[in-house]
Amino acid sequence: MVAGGDASLWQLADGISCHAWNKDRSKLAICPNSNEIWIYSGCHSPDPSQWRKEAVLTEHDMLVCGLDWSPVHDQLVSCSHDRSAFVWKYEAAYRQWKPLLVVLRVTRAATNVRWSPDGKKFAVSSGAKCVSVCYYQAAENWWVSKIIKKHKSTVTDLDWHPNSQLLVTSSTDLKCRVFSAHINDVDGPPDAGPFEALPPFGEPLAEFDNASAWVNAVAWSPKGDCLAFAGQGSSIHIVHFGNPGEFPTIQSIRFSHLPLMRIMYLSNSAIVGVGYDFNPMLFAQDGNNFW
Repeated sequence: MVAGGDASLWQLADGISCHAWNKDRSKLAICPNSNEIWIYSGCHSPDPSQWRKEAVLTEHDMLVCGLDWSPVHDQLVSCSHDRSAFVWKYEAAYRQWKPLLVVLRVTRAATNVRWSPDGKKFAVSSGAKCVSVCYYQAAENWWVSKIIKKHKSTVTDLDWHPNSQLLVTSSTDLKCRVFSAHINDVDGPPDAGPFEALPPFGEPLAEFDNASAWVNAVAWSPKGDCLAFAGQGSSIHIVHFGNPGEFPTIQSIRFSHLPLMRIMYLSNSAIVGVGYDFNPMLFAQDGNNFW
């Protein structure tokens, strides 16, 4: 954990399967490799021994595999191998975190969850070869889902485009795909991002098989004109979209280390990835736009 340029090490649990920070980094949610979610407050302190465990959430029945804090609202979403998801909101009057039901409609374990940048939706990947895109229904006070079904195997990871209307996914069917995630009742006017036009919800806009292996991780760039995906064959692939209607350019990097399991853009010209080598890998773009 890094604060003020100094690294601090503090063992919160024997193992952590997933974690998420809230918007201002004052709170941290972790899963200690179980069905529980631990929430810590006071995380502004650079000394983790000063953090306070304020809540233990136990609504899930199996391992919690995904956590994400809304970038807009103080709401935490969780998903689990028990095929369920919950949106957690702190109710000050009761001093408790209350779960809201999410109707996922999946028949296999969830694998990951991500809020959209505008905080109106979140997406849950699963072993059911699909992605559940969830949005809030105030009349019933729950979260309902629309399903993207175009995958042929487990969906391992996903990420939202900055416009909150495009979704990139990775799958063990060896493909990285980009889908329309625009929902008429939730989103504003359609925004196709780097594409010519936005098709109806759930329709694919692009598909890439350059990894020639399971695709473990995906990420959009902050600008939204590039995406990256990492393969089980120890490779990372960067896709750059030009003007709408133009074919994208793809650069592939293969390395001798073990595969990456998660990647993220630090900026439009830097990507960090982590996997089984115990050390993160940094990929940077040079002055000639090569990685």
